[in-house]
This record gives sequence, structure tokens and C-alpha cells, in this order.
Amino acid sequence: MRYILWGFTMIALLLPGAVGAQDNAVDPMTIPAVKTFLAGGFGERHDKAPKDVEQFGRLVGLWQVETEMAAQDGSWVKSAPGIWAWKYTIGGFAVSDLFYQGADNLPRYMANLGRDYLLTANRVYAVADKKWQVAWMANGAGKVMGADYGTFTASLQDGEIVMESPPGGFGLQRVVFYEISDDAFRWRSEYSPDNGDSWKTVMRMHAKRHSR
Repeated sequence: MRYILWGFTMIALLLPGAVGAQDNAVDPMTIPAVKTFLAGGFGERHDKAPKDVEQFGRLVGLWQVETEMAAQDGSWVKSAPGIWAWKYTIGGFAVSDLFYQGADNLPRYMANLGRDYLLTANRVYAVADKKWQVAWMANGAGKVMGADYGTFTASLQDGEIVMESPPGGFGLQRVVFYEISDDAFRWRSEYSPDNGDSWKTVMRMHAKRHSR
């Protein structure tokens, strides 16, 4: 069975045992892609930027991420860990992030990628709509099953940040950031095959802050 995940929006063939090594000991700032992304530092929200920019701005910093994916039998299997870097961008008016998984530590369905997996997103808050506009892209073209760019809208709902995709051939998708604290947050990717009547979680993450 194939699910399209914004995990980041990739289609994964979910197989029992699709797990990579779980080693989060590496210092994220020794990873060239992460170091380059944060070359200008984490930034700060501009004092004239909307206060709502802090919804995603709370995540600015470096995070070590443990991931799990849903298997066909309904169980959860650990997948490869990741590093997630967040910063303020365009002068403190928006938020940008970079998700990283090393080439030698990819989940099994991505093991033939032959390079580090990188995904980046830019997140801009539209004051008039009280929603975020999110545009993302990844470097999995030709190797990872699924698209390597896309858009979402997002809004704060009961303390959770809910990202929703435009309708597509795989049904509706949404991504939820929840249980957000200074030192940790959780994330889940869901899809709906019936136009929103029901939702199935297909991937989930637990992020712990490394530094800020």
C-alpha cells in the first residue's frame, strides 16, 4: 500500500522493518548542509513582523528527530532519525527550515537515493487570511517515489499548527505540529482517502531540541 506523506511529502512503500540505524549522537553543526543553512545564525523576529510569526518561530533552533512509520499490519516501526534546523528569514518576517537525513542512514525505501536527503520549506504568515503559506521542495527527484515540491496552508487550531494540502490525486493531506514546548514537539502526517470524513496517521515524529 502506498501513502503520500508530508514526511516529507514522499510516497513510501511501508514495509515492516523499514528502519534505519537510530544514532542521533552526531553534532548537527558538523553536517555541511546544516552548517551552510545556518551560516547567518538563527535570526530573530523583526519587531514590525506580525506577532503570529512566532507560531512557527517557536521552533527556531536545532532539533534531533526520531521518526516512526505506519506498517501495513497497523504497527509502528522506527525509521531513520533526522536533524531539523529552523531559522527566521527575510529579515525576521518569515520562517525557513531544513530537514536532513544522512545518505548512510536513510529509511529502507529511500536507501537507493545515493545522497543525503534534504527538504526545505519557507513559511510566510498572511495576516489578512490568518494563515500561513508554506512552500517546500526536496532533493529526491528521480529516486524517491513522489513529488519533490508542493504547497500547504497552515493555521493555529487549539494550540496545534495544522498544515493542509490542496486536493490531489492521493486525497487530502494534513500535517500537525502539537505538544509544542521549549524543548520538544511532536508531528504527525495524515491523509484522508474520503475527502476529510476520516483521517489516518501514516508517519509521526518526536523532536527534541539540540540548541538555539
